[in-house]
Amino acid sequence: MKHEFSLLSLNTFGVPFFLGWGRLVRLARELEQLGPTVICLQEIQQNFYTALLKRHLSTYPHGALFPHIYAPKGGLGTFSRLPLTLQRFEPYLDRKLRHLISFADWALYKGVVVVELQIDGLKILVLNTHLNANYFGDWRHHNPLALIQLRQVQQLSHMLREMPADALIILCGDFNFPRTSFLYEELVTQNGLSDPLHNDPRPTYRPFPLVPSRWKISLDYILLRVPQGRACNIQADILPVEDSTKKNALQRFLTDHCALTLNISW
Repeated sequence: MKHEFSLLSLNTFGVPFFLGWGRLVRLARELEQLGPTVICLQEIQQNFYTALLKRHLSTYPHGALFPHIYAPKGGLGTFSRLPLTLQRFEPYLDRKLRHLISFADWALYKGVVVVELQIDGLKILVLNTHLNANYFGDWRHHNPLALIQLRQVQQLSHMLREMPADALIILCGDFNFPRTSFLYEELVTQNGLSDPLHNDPRPTYRPFPLVPSRWKISLDYILLRVPQGRACNIQADILPVEDSTKKNALQRFLTDHCALTLNISW
């Protein structure tokens, strides 16, 4: 018998102060139509959006969101059509406010949402995360923002080492560094992860007009660790999510990131 699992990961651009209210409703409707098994969302920047997303992702009765002061912890939400056997949030240890420019990262209480589900005896662990931003676009070793990201990568590596070898591990989200950085190299190579979109040149971040073109890069990833001896067919894609009910390009806008999709069968 063939078994399948699908996942979508997306930075929602869920800015606070109710500025994303109507747009997130339209975004949820589009995600409902796509219908993956699990949806991992980042940048949910207001607690009110949690109830809104739950209401409009009506075919996803199981979810992992952890309320905090004004937004879910990490700005993260994981929604599932299947029951979750585990759900927890782990904050990044390096969350000190060293730079005023990083205030939003500090306030959002960045970290990782971990959920577990099972399909036909296969344990699947999904890690949904959003690392601190590097606002200068400088990912060299000595850059202070890159060093914060490095410590977050090292914490992710520790978490991955603690996870069972017989489980399918999926790490996804907005990592805020490109594939050309030492951060990506360390995360992938030291943890035996594979990137099904490694050779895809399409950017996942779609900067607004007047933002330098150098920001048209990949910052979002779905990374996998498949249990040894488990033969899986893996397909992934980069998908712009837009409001299909609108004709005007500006009205179609829902978020400044593309979604990443993953389909696995075994």
